[in-house]
Amino acid sequence: MQYYTELVRAFDVIRPGQSVLVEVSAPEDLEGGYKSSVHDVDFERNLLILSMPSFKGRLVPLPRGTRCTVKIVDSSAIYMFRTTVLESGKDEYGFPITKVLFPNRLRKVQRRRFKRIRMFLEGLYKVSSKDEPPKRFVTKDFSAGGMLIVVNDILTVGQIIYVTVELDKNLKLRDQPAKIVREAGILETGERMYGVEFLNVSPSLERKLVTFVFRKEIEKRNKERGDNE
Repeated sequence: MQYYTELVRAFDVIRPGQSVLVEVSAPEDLEGGYKSSVHDVDFERNLLILSMPSFKGRLVPLPRGTRCTVKIVDSSAIYMFRTTVLESGKDEYGFPITKVLFPNRLRKVQRRRFKRIRMFLEGLYKVSSKDEPPKRFVTKDFSAGGMLIVVNDILTVGQIIYVTVELDKNLKLRDQPAKIVREAGILETGERMYGVEFLNVSPSLERKLVTFVFRKEIEKRNKERGDNE
């Protein structure tokens, strides 16, 4: 995957609701990646209010002075900056938050292709008509732009299929149009692998898919960190 970086104005890109990864570098006992999101932003004071970062579903009140890199994920880019934690606690409504300062300009890492992660999911697909009986597939990897699938039948490059797959309890692709873009080989079992590209993806769905992959990447990284401890 190729990355392209540039500096952009924070005012143009930060907004509430964006997914965030907080990568802590110090203190040593807190090193690692934590999931969060943009709760609110004060551009006059360059103050970013995050939902309190979490690890494996547990909120982590990062102490004042914690050094970290904040990565704000968007549909096609990540906006990054280094900072220190000002405070962690609850806002006036009792919502757990963490406050950090941000610079006027953030480093934008543009992703020209979507991040692809190894993932095994079971799904169904149809060809030619949405009314025909569905057939089974499994994935070998997944990205916001497409996936690598394993099927029993022979498909052709350029063919349109309609895929249904449950990614998690809150996100499911249902009869999502996709195009076969490449043949990826034949397994010893005789099953065939194909790369597919999602078609007609709305901006809102694309953001959800990017966030899903982003979250799974964090979970994998944290699991690997836990296995090595």
